[in-house]
Amino acid sequence: MKPELRETWTPAINVLTWFMLVTSILSVFTRLGTKYWIFRKLTVDDVLSIAALMACVGQSIAVSLATEAGLGQHFLPLDSSDLKNMMKSQYTANMLFVISMCCSKLALMMFIRNLSPASLDRQFALGLGIFIVVWAITGVFTAAFQCHVPATWDYINGKCFDLVAWWNYLGATNILSEGGIIVQALLVIIRVQADIHKKIVLSSVFLFRVVVVIAIICQLAYAKDTKGSDDPTWDTWTVVVSTQMTQALSIVTACSPQFKPFLDSLRSSGMSLGGTSYGSRQRTYAGTTYKVSRGHRTGDTPSETHELVTMPGDTVNQTIVTSSPDCDAESQTSQSRIIREVRTWTVTETRRDYG
Repeated sequence: MKPELRETWTPAINVLTWFMLVTSILSVFTRLGTKYWIFRKLTVDDVLSIAALMACVGQSIAVSLATEAGLGQHFLPLDSSDLKNMMKSQYTANMLFVISMCCSKLALMMFIRNLSPASLDRQFALGLGIFIVVWAITGVFTAAFQCHVPATWDYINGKCFDLVAWWNYLGATNILSEGGIIVQALLVIIRVQADIHKKIVLSSVFLFRVVVVIAIICQLAYAKDTKGSDDPTWDTWTVVVSTQMTQALSIVTACSPQFKPFLDSLRSSGMSLGGTSYGSRQRTYAGTTYKVSRGHRTGDTPSETHELVTMPGDTVNQTIVTSSPDCDAESQTSQSRIIREVRTWTVTETRRDYG
């Protein structure tokens, strides 16, 4: 007789977990490669994205180990050793999930913060950053002590607090911080001196973050369905899948504003924080050549920082424009022997705080 095939969601969980991990890795590598190729340096938000990816890798490995131990299969056929390994892996995965989400949120928040020198925007970013850090600390702490010691990982046989209520708290505050990030981005873009079409393009990249909110809502809905389940290893697979999607989408949407098309849109919109070295450029208008050089600090050499780096409070930018008629500069006619007047203007730009 052929052995009876047992239903399982394990392959589906594994495939989705590794697919989401690969997507996250490609997104972060694309972000870092683009940033370094354009600006020749990485910033704090890039380091945070790397930290988010590292936590995502660890979390995905933990979920994979949980599936090997029985996650996605029916509860009754599993032995006690498999259940113990599965719960320990899930225990680790939950904490790494919170850490990964925290780092990806902070990476995007820092990037948006560096787009505007206004003090109000920076105060908003500071408050939002504190909220995200507090959310992560409480999330990791409560996940670490969800059940009585010493078996804090044993949510099946141990004495634990209401795990569905914990998911509700974690998800609700998660959604609240996501809404704060989206509002932060829109407040910056609204004040950009650009046409409505360009504002829509810039906003769409940040509004794509809504997909993370949708994934979190799925987390909450599926977690509610598992309350009082008699088959927890089987019924929780939907929560695991929605968690993997939430984590990957958070990393991808945090990296998408760093891709080259969006960075080019930012630069063309003039969203620069100053202290930028563009080098010297020559432009000719109506027979007059203008030589423009930017990015000098007072009493210093030209700055090597890029557009998305915060400008120090004492930074002063100087734009030197030199104009001279460009009539037959290379010809041998009498016009080429005339002494021409060269005019130079120096425009000094000092950072100001906008309430």
